[in-house]
Amino acid sequence: MRWMATVVLSLLFAWPAQAASVQARLIRASNESGKSDHALADIHGKLKEKFGYKFYQQLGAQQQPLKTGAKLQLDLGRNFQVFVTPRPANKRQQELELEWYSGRALLVRSVVKIVENGHLLVKGPEVGNDWIVLAVSVRN
Repeated sequence: MRWMATVVLSLLFAWPAQAASVQARLIRASNESGKSDHALADIHGKLKEKFGYKFYQQLGAQQQPLKTGAKLQLDLGRNFQVFVTPRPANKRQQELELEWYSGRALLVRSVVKIVENGHLLVKGPEVGNDWIVLAVSVRN
């Protein structure tokens, strides 16, 4: 009986903890008639509060597990890429070196802190009457 308890406990402790991951989403913000994207339901209120547009559409998204010190490339489509280099994290927030590119043009380079399950929203370039927005989140 002891050997079974030992095996069960060793399996529980050997089971890998769920690693944090970073998600980047490319969003189009518009005041022209249209529908808001259901994929953005979790952040729609924050988008509307911060930017004030009526409609938001997700254009691309990618998620990858965080590896401290490793530079991650998140390809969001439409020639937009985000590079993220995680720094050592504490329990409540993750520090990231963030670079956002449109083609070869650097749009944003910054070191940011994102609380667990929080979102960073960045207004990007204007496209006609619309704006491109980057949403970055860290999840466990």
